[in-house]
Amino acid sequence: MEKRDPDLPKLTENDRNVLKKILDLKNIPDSDIAKSMKLSPQAIFKIREKLEKCGIIKGYIPIIDFKKIGINIMALMIIRLSPNMWKSFSDDQISERISKAPYVIDAYRVADENASHILLLAFRDIAQKERYISEVQTKFADEVTINGVYTFSVQKIISHSPLGILHEIIDKKDFSPKDLFLNHSH
Repeated sequence: MEKRDPDLPKLTENDRNVLKKILDLKNIPDSDIAKSMKLSPQAIFKIREKLEKCGIIKGYIPIIDFKKIGINIMALMIIRLSPNMWKSFSDDQISERISKAPYVIDAYRVADENASHILLLAFRDIAQKERYISEVQTKFADEVTINGVYTFSVQKIISHSPLGILHEIIDKKDFSPKDLFLNHSH
């Protein structure tokens, strides 16, 4: 008999449906989910509690309109830390430090010959971004190599949501590249 992976809890159909409703509607009350699924609010509460206890739902994060809080520029920065950094600090120490950096929105550890980290940074304006990049280049040149910076306006954010892939996983379906790319009609 195959052992169940505790990190991948088995979800019932109702579990998956409640999770999808929570993902799509975030602050939807349990009573509304119950009505739409023809279940009791208590049943929905128990399912939500199960999803939280087994770690599938770790919390509820507000979606912030960056523009309304004064963030106008985002930058995707690809960096590679020097060998000396890896000798001086553990991966966990480096990750902890990066996670607390004030301009960092998202950070990813990658194993690539040209990159050790990919950072998504947020700034009020281009001048603030330029000052920050210049400081990294000059003051930390021995520790960090910047291998790419891609700057864009927050008005150009197309999607800031993992919902597509989460639905694919919950529904156990594959999707095709045609779902991303526009079909050409001949």
